[in-house]
Amino acid sequence: MLNFFERYRHLSLLVMVLIVQLLFLAFQIRTPESQYGGPDKKNTRLIRVWAMAGISPVQKALNWTGDSLGSLFENYILLYGVRQKNQELQAELEQAKIRLQQLEARATEADRLASLLDLKQTYRESPLIAAEVIGIGATANVRTIFINRGEDKGFKPNMAVLTPEGVVGRIITVHPTTAEVLLLTDQKSGVGALVADSRVHGVLKGNGGGNCQFAYIPNAEEVRVGARLLTSGQDQLFPKGLPLGKIVSAEKGSTAKGEFFWRIEVEPAAQLSRLEQVLIMAGPPEGFAVAQSPAKTDETLSR
Repeated sequence: MLNFFERYRHLSLLVMVLIVQLLFLAFQIRTPESQYGGPDKKNTRLIRVWAMAGISPVQKALNWTGDSLGSLFENYILLYGVRQKNQELQAELEQAKIRLQQLEARATEADRLASLLDLKQTYRESPLIAAEVIGIGATANVRTIFINRGEDKGFKPNMAVLTPEGVVGRIITVHPTTAEVLLLTDQKSGVGALVADSRVHGVLKGNGGGNCQFAYIPNAEEVRVGARLLTSGQDQLFPKGLPLGKIVSAEKGSTAKGEFFWRIEVEPAAQLSRLEQVLIMAGPPEGFAVAQSPAKTDETLSR
């Protein structure tokens, strides 16, 4: 830089003199009066105008930078903390939902176990053993379930299997620690049944699907949809008076076709597709007289 000034000393001096003179002129010269009226009509020195013209872009740039940084802080940095807090609250909410679902499942389980206990108290004089359902039949044509009790609890074939809602079926195969239960809806199943109000007797047979058929009811008998069915005790497998289900459809047989019996479809009282716990009657059926009044039986069936 010094070599540059030494080489162009005269030119540099001339430029400096011109700049100084230009500044003096700018300090002395005033701008023309404003063409518009206003409270301040005084002239403004030219150097001030130049200074404002030079400073204004810098000031605007500084203001824009400050506004941008403030907006960045408000919209991103602060919002990042808010978003992080929202994520934490959302995670806590999801955990609370899971806990609520677990509590609801435990409450449902407690209600189901309480119902089993009430059923056991109904037959205080004879043993009822609780068991858990651990599997279902492997084929579509066979309606069976497997329970986690067997010979270790003294189970034998043809023992009745119940829930608080009604009859489930009977044991058909017993193993050391498990047993297989034939459901009411299996085509090989048959239970002596009667209509709760009219006392009409028949046989409840499985149809291989989700419902059963109430068979061998003559056309001369009166049958109505919604009627409740109970075990009749005549099969020597199930004690008398246990809930079986309700009639959901009934149609008289066509005598022209040689049909002399009603076609009656029955919905099982027990929810056979959602079994978790069952009770097994570990004793002869004659030892299980229903220890409640007919009025209470009807109340149980209507649940």
